[in-house]
Amino acid sequence: MIRFFLVLTFSAFAIWGLSWLAYELTWISKLPSFFYQTLIFLTFGTGVMFRYLYRISKPDTFVQLYLFMMVVKILAFGSYAFFIVLKDRAGATYNIVFFLICYLIFTALEIAFLFQKTKRDHSA
Repeated sequence: MIRFFLVLTFSAFAIWGLSWLAYELTWISKLPSFFYQTLIFLTFGTGVMFRYLYRISKPDTFVQLYLFMMVVKILAFGSYAFFIVLKDRAGATYNIVFFLICYLIFTALEIAFLFQKTKRDHSA
């Protein structure tokens, strides 16, 4: 589990650094107005959800909790995305594109680490 949190933290810092680099090199004209909030919210949310899912050892319980967590994740992250669009309509495109990029990266990490865990639990 510690490896996941190290990779998650490294990924968050890499996204932060690459975003600033893209801005400084004028590859993008501006950073999203909810840059830090989105990065922190998605990093923290993904970490909390992974922590709960990682502790489940029964396959049936894992599947049910995973599906429940996906519903919670979609509702919470969707509400957040709706909120940032309402707060900054002019910068909505930058905010939502950044949100989706981070969401996809963090979800891919979560799935990869959970797959390794379930594969290891299934073979043992």
